Amino acid sequence: MVLQKRFMKQTLKHKKNQLSFSTSKEMKWLRTPKDIWEQLSSEFKFTIDVCATKKNALLPRYYTKEVDGLKQDWTGETAYIHPLFDTNIWRWVKKAYETKNFTGVLLLPASVHTKYFHEWIYHNKNCEIRFLRKPLGGFRFGHDDDFRLTHANKMGYLRPLMIIIFRNK
Repeated sequence: MVLQKRFMKQTLKHKKNQLSFSTSKEMKWLRTPKDIWEQLSSEFKFTIDVCATKKNALLPRYYTKEVDGLKQDWTGETAYIHPLFDTNIWRWVKKAYETKNFTGVLLLPASVHTKYFHEWIYHNKNCEIRFLRKPLGGFRFGHDDDFRLTHANKMGYLRPLMIIIFRNK
């Protein structure tokens, strides 16, 4: 009975925070790890970074929170989409799923239990999933305004990540 109550408490706690991982303010606006960016940018000819800040934009063309990339037209773009650890990840995935004549590459937590994963990614013939192997010490995100590692003496982000590629024609 005690175990059941503890489980129920944990279940309720997780419903409040819909994400499957903890998010600190420190992680909110961090830059894509340099090795991941270099690999993706050499493979894809990105035309726009749709989830950026003025400090962490990886491309000359980008949308910020103020411009709201979710309200922009992505048709014909090859977009890099790293919504960081936002509670609205599903909105970015849904927009990528729905946009026609579009290639979108998303860096996301590997949350395969989520509704968005099952509805728009998992059985989608226009979608490729690449699970990233965690490097020793975890994934190292750079500072908001450059690729210098954050807290290099601390452990990196340990949870699994995935690359999702939508090729909508």
